[in-house]
Amino acid sequence: MITQAHIADVTALFTLENELFFVNDFPLSKGSFYYHVKRNPLFVYREAEKIIGYTLWLKRKNHYRLYSIGVSNAHRGLGIAQALLNYSFETFNASCYTLEVKTTNNNAIKLYEKNGFKKQKVLSHYYPNQCDGYLMMKS
Repeated sequence: MITQAHIADVTALFTLENELFFVNDFPLSKGSFYYHVKRNPLFVYREAEKIIGYTLWLKRKNHYRLYSIGVSNAHRGLGIAQALLNYSFETFNASCYTLEVKTTNNNAIKLYEKNGFKKQKVLSHYYPNQCDGYLMMKS
């Protein structure tokens, strides 16, 4: 089941984030999750009342930006990320979506391309650890 995240979900989101991202990947802090739950579209995927995936979007003037997406390691490959994206697209019904992704994150790039995102440009040294990224757009 996919729903909007609530303040009561922050600890579970923070725990999932730290399962998925190493320190040098700059995971979101608990404070960041509090902020985003209150101010931005943050959807969670629950199974048996446990959060196993999420998407965090930022509303921009004319589009939505996918800020972060994550699915529990134990639940990868089951279509959860796809379900979260589908839910987001149906909810927003926007004409344009953007995201940034590390050039080395091949699984994510394949998922985004499958959903109509196209690479727009390389973002040299985009991430704080000096990794390059792609700016991708779906319109």
